[in-house]
Amino acid sequence: MGIIVVDQSPELFWFVSNALINEEVSLKQIQGIETAERIILQELPSIVILNGDDKGPLTDIFINKMRNHVFARHTMFIVFTSNTSNEFKSSLLMAGATQIFYRGPNFGPSLKFFSNFIKWCLTFKNPNPVLFEYKPSKFDSDAKFTSYGRIGWVSSSHCLIETNVSLNPNDVVECHNSLFSELKISDLKLECIEKNKVGRYYQYSNSILCKILTSDPEKDSKKLSAWIKNNLDISKEKPIKLVYFEDAAAYRDVIKKIIKTNKRYCARGYDHINDISDVLTSQIPHLVLVNRNLIDNDRAAFDKIKKFLKENFCYCVTYSTKENEDVEKYKKDFDFAMHVPATIDIDLLESMIKKLEEKIPRDSHEQEEKVYFNKLSAYSRMSLHADAKITEIAISGAGITLPFELTSFSACEISSPTFKHAKIDYKQFFRSFSNKTSVSGVYHQMIFMGQTVKDNQLVKEAIENITLIGFDKWLSDEKKD
Repeated sequence: MGIIVVDQSPELFWFVSNALINEEVSLKQIQGIETAERIILQELPSIVILNGDDKGPLTDIFINKMRNHVFARHTMFIVFTSNTSNEFKSSLLMAGATQIFYRGPNFGPSLKFFSNFIKWCLTFKNPNPVLFEYKPSKFDSDAKFTSYGRIGWVSSSHCLIETNVSLNPNDVVECHNSLFSELKISDLKLECIEKNKVGRYYQYSNSILCKILTSDPEKDSKKLSAWIKNNLDISKEKPIKLVYFEDAAAYRDVIKKIIKTNKRYCARGYDHINDISDVLTSQIPHLVLVNRNLIDNDRAAFDKIKKFLKENFCYCVTYSTKENEDVEKYKKDFDFAMHVPATIDIDLLESMIKKLEEKIPRDSHEQEEKVYFNKLSAYSRMSLHADAKITEIAISGAGITLPFELTSFSACEISSPTFKHAKIDYKQFFRSFSNKTSVSGVYHQMIFMGQTVKDNQLVKEAIENITLIGFDKWLSDEKKD
């Protein structure tokens, strides 16, 4: 677990060092984003902390680029900035920033809160909500929820989306997307058909097959069908999902170059096999490549993938970067995989892909014409919306009830007129850190994402007044003002 601080001056590194002085975590400072990109891809740190005010490439563009890389999409990016605009905050959120901290003369996050936030990020599989001093007060208010995601492909009746919202079959959610707006298709809603059946390609937690619901289904289906027929040439289908495990940065680059010679593969890479079962279950690949050096370090972990290979249409190939390695012991101990004596080359990869393409099972909607969007396409962007209920507020965050569950670390926007009564902006950004099912929906505890010192003070004052006179009296007094 490592942390890289990217800042042209030493102040941010000093702050991070002081906050984490009692934590056993390696820290490194890099002065330029261009150098940072190379080192991040070599070392794969758990967290990258950026000075968003540095001159050079825009921070949101850099984060978006790194989060779409086959390896760095697992890295969390934290931004320190003096730019408190909602536009900048929103652009960082959509790019995949984990948190935004504001700093300037006489203000910035406390060492304790920052330290606890980092500890929370470093334990993302089992985040501990007790790390945050969450002392809520009643804040009963209707609200609107917004989250972001991607559309992988669209047909005249269905689409595949990727999002941090955890929809279950038959759940319906509002959706906004530039293609549907361009075609003047209104009242767009998506109904979940299946969840996590095809693996994930972006940085989002869930891949969901959805039925498209609109106010005029017959007319809108014809619009979509016509658009699809006229735009099949922009389709970027990558039918083969590949996952590879390689701990050597130099050979990761070799595999990446091999994969890039053919655009049919959609790849993700990992530098260890500690949680290989979880990775395969979430990604659902068709082809798995593993360096046997990783197997030697943890043979028990590798043996766990046998179950996945039995239950899914997937091939596993192991290779070696060592010379003259004897593969017979691997063939004997791990007969469920194919073991090649040397490294992966383009001819071997092409032969495996050809076999996969001939045998790959097609989904039930394969007869429909589709357009697969490139990740850089504006049409791939989407936002999901739902009614929400704010039940409480704390200095560090808020309690919010939704009709569905969000995965841990999910970022979202919550807008509510009651925020204005607290004299803060009606739209607030949050990150989910805990949830539980209740009678009225799924209750989430969230921390503010990108709160200024002024906002924190206004929230504190609102809580003090609510505690003193009660929420209903506070709300009615505020309305009179």
